[in-house]
Parts: sequence; C-alpha cells; structure tokens
Amino acid sequence: MKKMLTLLIFFLLMASRTVCAAGQPNILLILADDLGFSDIGCYGGEIHTPHIDRLAAGGIRFTQFFNSGKCEPSRASLMSGQYWQDCGLGIKRGITIGQALREKGYATFALGKWHLDGNPFDRGFDHYFGHLSGASDYFKGNATHRLDDKPFKPKDDGTFYTTDANADYAIRFLDESHQADPDKPFFMYLAFNAPHSPLQAWPEDIAKYRGKYRAGWDKLRAQRYKKQLELGIMKPEWKLSPRPETIPAWDTLTPGEQDFEDARMAVFAAMVDRMDQAIGRVLAQVEAMGETENTVVLFLSDNGGSPYDRGPRPGIGEVGHNCGLGWANLSVTPFRHYKRNTYNGGSCTPLVVNWPAGIKRPGTITDQRGHLIDLMATFVDLAGGTPDPELPGISLKPVFSGDQRAPHDVLYFHLFDHRAIISGDYKLASDWGRPWELFNFAADRSELNDLSSQNPERASEMEKMWESWAARSGAEKLIRGAGGEPVYRHLGDPDEKFLGGDVKKKKSESRRRVPGAIRARIGTKLKMDGDELVLICTGKDPGLAFDRLPGHERSTPFVAPEPGGDGGWNLSFSLLSRSSGAGEIYYTTDSKTTLPRGTHQDFDVTHDGQWHSYSIVLDNKEPLYGLRLDPCAGAGEVRVKGLELKDASGHVLCAWPVMKK
Repeated sequence: MKKMLTLLIFFLLMASRTVCAAGQPNILLILADDLGFSDIGCYGGEIHTPHIDRLAAGGIRFTQFFNSGKCEPSRASLMSGQYWQDCGLGIKRGITIGQALREKGYATFALGKWHLDGNPFDRGFDHYFGHLSGASDYFKGNATHRLDDKPFKPKDDGTFYTTDANADYAIRFLDESHQADPDKPFFMYLAFNAPHSPLQAWPEDIAKYRGKYRAGWDKLRAQRYKKQLELGIMKPEWKLSPRPETIPAWDTLTPGEQDFEDARMAVFAAMVDRMDQAIGRVLAQVEAMGETENTVVLFLSDNGGSPYDRGPRPGIGEVGHNCGLGWANLSVTPFRHYKRNTYNGGSCTPLVVNWPAGIKRPGTITDQRGHLIDLMATFVDLAGGTPDPELPGISLKPVFSGDQRAPHDVLYFHLFDHRAIISGDYKLASDWGRPWELFNFAADRSELNDLSSQNPERASEMEKMWESWAARSGAEKLIRGAGGEPVYRHLGDPDEKFLGGDVKKKKSESRRRVPGAIRARIGTKLKMDGDELVLICTGKDPGLAFDRLPGHERSTPFVAPEPGGDGGWNLSFSLLSRSSGAGEIYYTTDSKTTLPRGTHQDFDVTHDGQWHSYSIVLDNKEPLYGLRLDPCAGAGEVRVKGLELKDASGHVLCAWPVMKK
C-alpha cells in the first residue's frame, strides 16, 4: 500500500511538472545571417541541411514571414518587438526579449552575433558568448568577442571556428542551467554569423561542395524553383523571376571565372552545412535533457542573400569576402532583389517552427503572414503573459495550433531609400528611390507585374498610408533629415553590378573611373549625367581624386605653373548637394606624398538640393602632384559641373571631366 502511494505521488508530481512545463515551454530561437529564402533544403535548396529539414518535417514552414532588410535593423525589430525606426537602430528605446522573458522566470542565453547596443549580458541575458560586432573572422574571432561581459580571445591552435564555438557554449549554458534547476524553462537566442561574409569554412566541409556549383546559377535557380513547386512552398502562378541583365548568363563566363564562382559558392554552402551541424548538436543537448517535446524551436534568417562583391584574400578555407550578385540571385529564388531591399528577395525570410507538444498539424506550410516584430508578442504569449498592446507585433501562437490568426492590417518597410507597405493582398514597393510599384500578392508573389497604372487609386492610398507611418515613426527624418536632405540612404548601383572573380578588375571597377584623370574615392560611386559628375557617397571617405593627366607619369607634376604666369591656384565649380557636412580639399606638392596626406583646406557647403557656385583659392604656387575634392562628409548624392583649375590670373589650366575628343 505504501509502495502504491509512493508511485501515485510520483506520477502526480510528474503530471504537475508536465502541466507546468506545458504552460511555459522552452524557446530556442535560431537566427542565420544573410541566408536567402531558398538556401536550405526544406525551402528548395541543394545544400545539405538535415537538422533544419527535420524541424520542418515535424513543424510548420512560413511562406510569408518578413524581416527588416539588413542585419542590425532586423535584429532590432526581432529583439524589441518594434519597428527598428521606433526602437532606435541598436534598441535605444524599450526592452529586449531577454528582459521580458527573464521577468517571466526564464533562464536566458544569447549566443553569436549581437550587432546591437551594449552587451546581451546587460540586456536581459544570464549568459552570453559571441561577438558584439556585425561580422567576425570565423577562425580568429575579433576584439568584440565576449564571454558574458569579459573579453574572449580564441586559442591560436587552429581549433577555433565561430559556428562551432557558438554550439559549444550553447550546450554548456543549457547543461549548466538544467543541472542547477531542471524545472526552469529556458530562452536561448542562437544567432549564427553564418553564412555572412567573410567566406570561411573548414576544408572538409568545402570539399563536399567543390564542383557541385559548376552547373551555374541559371540551372540551379531553375532546379530550386522546381523543388519549391514540388514542396508546396511556391505555387505555379507565382513565376520564377528572370535573371537580371546585370548578371551574365553562366555559359558566357570563362572557365576560370566559372571555377572561381564554383569555389566561393562551395564555401558558402559549407558554412550553411556547418551551421546545420551545429544546430543538430544543440538539438541533441535539448533531447538529452528530456526537453524536446516542450521546446519551441524557430529557425529563420535576418534578410535575403547578400549581393555585395568584394575581392578574395588568403585565409584558411577562404576564397573571398562575399558570394556576389550571381549567387545572391540564386539565394533569393524565386524572388527579386536582395539584402537591404524591400522586394521579397530582401524582405521575405524562411521561418521554420517546431514544437512537438504544441503544433497540431506537423509538416504543414502556412501562408499566414508574419514579421519579426511578432516574435516578442509570441514569446510573451507562450510564457503565459499578455503581449504589450503598445507594440505592433501580434502573437503567432494561434498559427502553431492550426488556427487562423488575426492578421496585421498593414506592415511597413523602410531601409535607406528602399520602402514598402503590405495591406491585404497588395504590396506597394520602391527600391533605390524609384517610382512605387504595386503588386497583387495573391497572384504574383514574385512581384513581376506592376499594377500601379491599372489601379492608381489603390497605389495612391497605400502611398499615403506609408507616408503617414513614415512621419509618425520618424522614418521620414531618417530619409530626408531635418533640412530635407537625404541622410540615410542606400548608395549602391540601382541595378547592382556583377564583378566576377578578377581581384584587380574589382578594385578598378569599384572606383568607377570616368574618361580622363579623375576617379572616385573608395566610399563613392561616380557616373556621368551629361556634363555633370554624379557622386553617390556612403559617408565613408567620399570625394574625387585628380591624380595625373593622361600620359603623365607619377614623377611629373599633375600641373605646374605656366611660365610667366602669376602662380597660385583656384579651383572653381558648381555643386548641387543632397548630403551633409563640410567640404574639404587636399593637395600635394611633391611626388612622394600621397593623398590624403599633404595640405588640407575646409570649405562650407550648402546642402539644399540647389546649384551653388564655389571658387576656392589654394594658397600655394608650387607644382601640384595630386588634388582631391571632398564635397561632403555624409551620405547622399552630390552633383558637380564646370569643374576647373585656374591660375591666379583666371586662366583655365585644367577642366573636368577630361573627355576624349
């Protein structure tokens, strides 16, 4: 009888624990970095991701889950439950999910890339391992690596790899917490840096993929789309977007270029593969703790594939910093545009949710719409709390149980000069400041058919809604600034540019030379518009450099005083600026000194979008070997025309651009 009573008490206690646990499930939030919509197997990709695919097979896949376009804005939205414009880019206003769930009795852990203000250890997380910066060397780490609030330096013995280390510490934190209090639920934010640049992976992982991408992005994109149709991720009426003209057909590349492209995509795939391996190790730890049934696991990415294309440099298992435009277009299959954009290629992310105890129909695909701002509300709801009604997010918990969730009336998007709004079945979008385009999401998920001319009333109504939100949230100030100038814009080429694998070619291409002895500084894109020089400045090292006239050697002056002339120099030009900050001029008077060393002068610039004339005296009569004009210090567009170098008597010695006759 006593034995039966003991067994009864034991089973009652176990039942009580199960009920308690079911009320507060564990939450494991896994975030990938720069992973496109189609890169993982369960969304159509050919990369080996068995652990993520297993989560999808037993869970739910979302086809309409949206992000904030880029690493830091997405993390701000995710971690705060707010649009990043409202919370401030690094979360300057509001609390984090870590703080919210710690108040609900959760053990809280953060791993990997933070890329927000402060340290997670001081923002609601009991333990932290990772790097505070936006990127890190995978084998060496960087100065921002931390273990809790202490600097962490990896061992220099060839064993460290960031993705592996994130899993190591995740397992350690889980094990220690479970040993201390097995009844305490946990929230873990596991934010991998992979597959964000730089491209670095273990040689054995790269070997698995080397040669598999020689088929090229055209064939692989068609294969991914076909698989998406078979999986039910896409519908036949949602067509595969065509390859942009800025990306060459794979068959037009030389064998050497194809080999380079195969190599760097193999490293990218290896990084995703290794991340999946790390996820499998963490899931095994959850299983060893007996917590699989009552752990909600979410896997997603912060934005679409990255189109950035910087040249390769040496390193262990490394062939380049970025995948480049061609592979980014594969990554976002079947969509258009990329990371930082508001079209689906940049803003629509895969989301896999697995929860054995809570998901009623495992293996399903949902078209219900969600956004990163929903995660705070979801987790508070799961923890038994009431989501903050002042925040814009809506809990996804009803979706997990197979119910229809009350949808967002409107979702807003903005980053740099990219913007969009989704309302009902319609999306209004504009990338690179171009005219708005209107799409019917129900019929055209790939955003190929612009309906703005057919339905101008709806387009106008949605534009007004976006503008109202922009003014209310502060987004308009981020775009225009207090004086109306654009101060926070994307400054790449509107149509991107494929650069390929030639390092020397990339460096020259990136500086955007125009005919004559003029080039853009590394933080500036330069193009011609009639007789105007158009500078698109990032705010980092902006300006124009004038090195030598064609045919002059480095040992000869850029320009020397004319015999019998008065000497001295005057630089005159007209300038229209939508940027900010003071103007600067640098010049050198000997062949050994290189810019920006030498003589430096400031001048005031009016940034009002109107043309103004400038005449600047260089107080020097020596020959010039180098001259540099920085018309601004901030981000934005600057136009220059009538640029002339005169002597003190007003004679024109040089005029730019120097055009070929």
